[in-house]
Amino acid sequence: MSRKRKQITVFICTRHTLLRDGLKALFANNASNLAVVGEAATGKDAIAQVEQLMPEVVLLDVDLTDLSGFSTMHHILAVDPEVKVLILTLSRNHQGQVLRCMESGAAGHIRRKDGPAQLEAAIVDAASGRRTLRRGVKSAGHMVMGARRA
Repeated sequence: MSRKRKQITVFICTRHTLLRDGLKALFANNASNLAVVGEAATGKDAIAQVEQLMPEVVLLDVDLTDLSGFSTMHHILAVDPEVKVLILTLSRNHQGQVLRCMESGAAGHIRRKDGPAQLEAAIVDAASGRRTLRRGVKSAGHMVMGARRA
């Protein structure tokens, strides 16, 4: 007798079409409990869609073309304070913005170079109310050396 886990609804916001399509395919082909309910290439589109779709987790790239990741996150949380925003970055180049997001209510951080298992774990943690910082993010004056749950 197998128990089906509740699906976690995920919204993807990144300007990179290939990344959005790859994430959707990963979640669709994986036997995970993640369901992509929407996607956007810009912060403004994400804000409007999150208000309508009400996902549990927003996977938000900080590198957007119209709004900063921080501004987009701020607006999303104003629309739906219950949504968990997981910050997605390429590298440490956006470390200041990631730290600002984390201090302002982001549920966690994941890098584009992290693997599928790490991404899924971060999304599940976020949906469960646990915060995850990925390696390379400075927090409270020290460098986080691995995944850490708060």
